[in-house]
Amino acid sequence: MRAEDLQARIERRGDATVVRLDGVLDVDSSPSLRSAVLACLAAEPSVIVLDVAALRHRDDVALTVLPALAQHAAAWPGSAMTLAAAPPPLASALDRMAVARLVPVYPTTDAALAGAPGTAERMRVTLQPMLDATAAARHLVGRACMRWGVERVRDVAELVVTELVSNVLRHAGTEMEVGVARDRRLLHISVRDHGPGRPRLGGGEQEDAAPRPRASEPDWAAMNTHPGRPWPVERAWTNANSASVKSATALDSELEPMEEQLREDGRGLLVVSALTHAWGYTPVPDGKVVWATLRI
Repeated sequence: MRAEDLQARIERRGDATVVRLDGVLDVDSSPSLRSAVLACLAAEPSVIVLDVAALRHRDDVALTVLPALAQHAAAWPGSAMTLAAAPPPLASALDRMAVARLVPVYPTTDAALAGAPGTAERMRVTLQPMLDATAAARHLVGRACMRWGVERVRDVAELVVTELVSNVLRHAGTEMEVGVARDRRLLHISVRDHGPGRPRLGGGEQEDAAPRPRASEPDWAAMNTHPGRPWPVERAWTNANSASVKSATALDSELEPMEEQLREDGRGLLVVSALTHAWGYTPVPDGKVVWATLRI
């Protein structure tokens, strides 16, 4: 079965997105579904509803891509992902694979749109690749933290968005869209650019290959070939010790000797990794979105 045998029609419904799937979902067509969902997430919808009324599946294992995509949507940009209108054979398979326990399933698309939770609050701004972009991004994040009553993470959030924007200025040099959103548990920060590179820890960007996993990171290559495991949808890191976030004053004093090295080598993502609950990047057709989340 060719990947193009799975078709996705995308509809915007206000702040929500409906993806109507038609065709067969299997190992070969899973990348098409992944690409469609990632393209939708770049617009940061409140909810993505996968209308699966016309979807068929070749084997149950292929369905594990669905909870992986839902997990990614929840991590960034804090969007809910639901299923709607599953025909009886597909609904039975979703139960067998425990997908229905991880991804809500609604009888109709309208019911999914009415019942699915989403991120309630968002702010964003489009910035040109100029030196004052970092100040504008900090202002957006600071204003959001004050408005939403999460001032305790404001200093850290401003530092994180500064590093993400600086990375765009240093490597991509394109127009960017900076976004900040809040749900019940997390503050989501994102910067979308139009550059071809991919971010990596340790400095700079690379064009194609992802950085080699550290010992504490999942082995994404192994997961891609292991039957029955969810297919990872992007490169992401979760920081287990992020609950004990240091104050910005303490961080400034610790990072001051590194300031020149960070500026010259582009190692700001190491700072992002140290300060956040999780961070990663999502490829989109015209660039990428680098995102980070803070516990609130």
